[in-house]
Amino acid sequence: MVPFDEVSERHAYLEGEGDRSLAYWRKVHRESFTPDYAEAGQPFDEKGLCVLEEFDLVYR
Repeated sequence: MVPFDEVSERHAYLEGEGDRSLAYWRKVHRESFTPDYAEAGQPFDEKGLCVLEEFDLVYR
């Protein structure tokens, strides 16, 4: 678990969305998370925790 504002460039790249940049990752995830915060009656929080997972391919 990592605060939103501490997600690494490496994680953004590995997630593989858009141009794989951290700026893109933050933009699209902020847009995605903001309505959830609003529904809970809270403003978006840059320090809010994100669950980050990484998987290994074990069979192809």
